[in-house]
Amino acid sequence: MKYLKDFKYSKIASKLRGVSFRKADAASFVKAGKKWLELERENGNKHDKNAIKVIGCSKGFFGTKRRFIGYLPKEVSKLVVNNGFWGQIQPRLLKTHTGGGGFIEILIQLLGPKGKKHQYCPRNSSSGSHYTDYVERVKQLKAEKRNVEAIELLSKLVADTENESIKQGGGWGVAPWYYEQLAILYRKEKQYDKEVEILERYESKPKAPGHRS
Repeated sequence: MKYLKDFKYSKIASKLRGVSFRKADAASFVKAGKKWLELERENGNKHDKNAIKVIGCSKGFFGTKRRFIGYLPKEVSKLVVNNGFWGQIQPRLLKTHTGGGGFIEILIQLLGPKGKKHQYCPRNSSSGSHYTDYVERVKQLKAEKRNVEAIELLSKLVADTENESIKQGGGWGVAPWYYEQLAILYRKEKQYDKEVEILERYESKPKAPGHRS
């Protein structure tokens, strides 16, 4: 794929919406041999001003066949359009599933600019604020040397992983990555007391099974 080196896979698999209304085209696409996906804006959509159509393409005897097979989920389209990523993302077919009664499910992933997944993919958790959703954001802030912002974000994420551990009864333990990254940033900012403090804080918490100190 063109410019693939500038993209990375998102961590979510999105189900296309509206496939049930396009069963014939979707079924033909699923059965096709060499196939890929393309995206199109649908500016005239009365129900969703950000609507993005997914076009299933396949090679045939008479050239390329293009079929309208569904839409990106609304929450994804909204992020893509509102954050200015239209034209910068590309779809990747993940898998298809067919079942009884003509049931068809098509799963895709999005390819987009490195370090910016949080801007064009919705959060993984239902609340939209699980700490694991912010890994790419932390990496981006560090790469841009925005250490103060990264420290502020990581401080919140450390609290989140501790709260989750408490809710689980402490049996699973905290996630070490967030403490480690925070300690690294404190050292870079020459905040040595806080570096020691966060490391001691980590050592005082329950660890996940199999953890090595």
